[in-house]
Amino acid sequence: MIGTFLNAGAILLGALVGLATKFEVSARRQQQIKVLLGVATAWLGLRLLWIGLASGSSSFSAKLFFGQFVVVLMAMVIGHAAGKACRGQALMNRIGQFAKSKLEGATARRGATWRGDGFIAATLLFCAAPLGIVGALQDGLSGYFYPLAVKAVMDGLAAFSFARMFGWTALLAAVPVAAFLSGWSLLGAGIAPWLAEQGLIGVVHASAGLIITYVALIIFEVKKVEIGNYLPALAVAPALMKLWQVML
Repeated sequence: MIGTFLNAGAILLGALVGLATKFEVSARRQQQIKVLLGVATAWLGLRLLWIGLASGSSSFSAKLFFGQFVVVLMAMVIGHAAGKACRGQALMNRIGQFAKSKLEGATARRGATWRGDGFIAATLLFCAAPLGIVGALQDGLSGYFYPLAVKAVMDGLAAFSFARMFGWTALLAAVPVAAFLSGWSLLGAGIAPWLAEQGLIGVVHASAGLIITYVALIIFEVKKVEIGNYLPALAVAPALMKLWQVML
């Protein structure tokens, strides 16, 4: 769970820097960091896609490669339909709007619930990010913690700002975030042996790689992709791959 520790640690570090210093990140530097994060996310997603498609046999097999590629594409389509039916992205949007309302309310007043609202808003924003769910699963499945490392940078910068607004309560957001990501990582670690034994782990990696690549499109503001609706593809992909294995 290296990624989980990195993410929680980045939140703590960002909040501490925000509390202890008067350092400010210029708009130009923020834009540069955004570009670097987008490039890193795209690279990590495409790399994971390749790793997933190329896995499954001791030597490269064109048939297996393209077979898994077709399965992944079908899983993305079916998974998106399932996610849309279950209103996965709508749920994440509601969480985001609730967190935004908490932030706006907290910054507009200095009442008894001011710091508590800031903590709730920060926790929800850190946990509701699809990159965290996908990254934590991959960390548990194969130790591929790099997507969570990218998220750690994002959350660290956000925690820096939250600490300036809400004080020391921004530090506390690291605790529920660590618990949330740990749960997904443990789930990935628990199912990894069975997926590997059945030859299904490759399509899970590839599907996760595509989803992570979609996140890069959002960072670059190329397209607003409903990432939350694609998350079911991570479960659909191994089911379709198993069906494909049976039919061969």
